[in-house]
Amino acid sequence: MGKIKDAGVKTILDKDNYFHWKVKMYLHLLSIDESYAKCIEKGPHAPMKVCTSIGADGEDIVGKMIPKPIHKYSPEDTEEVHKDKKTINILFNGLDQDMFDSVISCSTFKEVWDTIRTICEGNEQVRGNNIQLLIQQYESFHFKAGESLSDTFNRFQKLLNGLKLYGKVY
Repeated sequence: MGKIKDAGVKTILDKDNYFHWKVKMYLHLLSIDESYAKCIEKGPHAPMKVCTSIGADGEDIVGKMIPKPIHKYSPEDTEEVHKDKKTINILFNGLDQDMFDSVISCSTFKEVWDTIRTICEGNEQVRGNNIQLLIQQYESFHFKAGESLSDTFNRFQKLLNGLKLYGKVY
C-alpha cells in the first residue's frame, strides 16, 4: 500500500510528514499525468454542452452551457471524468488509516486534497500565523555558539524549505 510503482518508495502520510508527503505526492501525480495537477486546482472535470431548448420550468437557457448527461459523454469526456477517480485512488493509497478515516467521505480529489491540507496545515488564519513565524525566524536567523557550519546550513535550509512550502521564496 502506498508504493509508487515508478520510484519504488513509500509515501504514506501521517501528520508529522505532511510537507514532505505533499511534495512527493504532487510530483508523483505529475509524473503519471501532468493534467492531474488540474484536479487539485480546478476540481473534477464536468462535461458541458450548449443547451438547445427551453428549460423544463420555462426558463430561457438556450445557448447557455449546461452539464452533459452521462449517456452523451464522448470517450474524451469519460477519460477526463475518470481522472478524478484515478487521483483519489492514488491519494487514498498514500494515507495512513487515521488520515484515510478523515477523508473517506470526500467525493472528489480536490475535496480530499483540500481536507488533508486543512487537517495538516490548518485554516487560512493558522497558515498565515505559521508563515509569519517562519518569516520572523528567517529575519532573526543567526549562527549559534558551538554550532558547526554544516548544522547552521542544515537549519537554514530547513527554514527556507518551510517558507517555500508556504509559497514564500527568499
